[in-house]
Amino acid sequence: MNRRTQSMGHLERTAGNDRLRRALAARLDRALKRAGISSARAANWLGVSEHDVQYWRRGITVPPLKACMRLATVLHLDVDWLCTGQSQAA
Repeated sequence: MNRRTQSMGHLERTAGNDRLRRALAARLDRALKRAGISSARAANWLGVSEHDVQYWRRGITVPPLKACMRLATVLHLDVDWLCTGQSQAA
């Protein structure tokens, strides 16, 4: 599967939920900025293109759950907060 097909798949999955996609993007962008991590560096950690990370940060597409989990671990964040905006109840 080529990069364009993968990007189109992301767009199709997220097209119907603009508000939630943009909220996730805002949390991700804020977390990366606070940590001083560029899109290129995050992409390198995740094995994706810098464009993928930039799309996630802008709310154009959403990262797959595996990427969210890895980012949450690296950034010392609650994965539930990163993905949903709510922390997991203890």
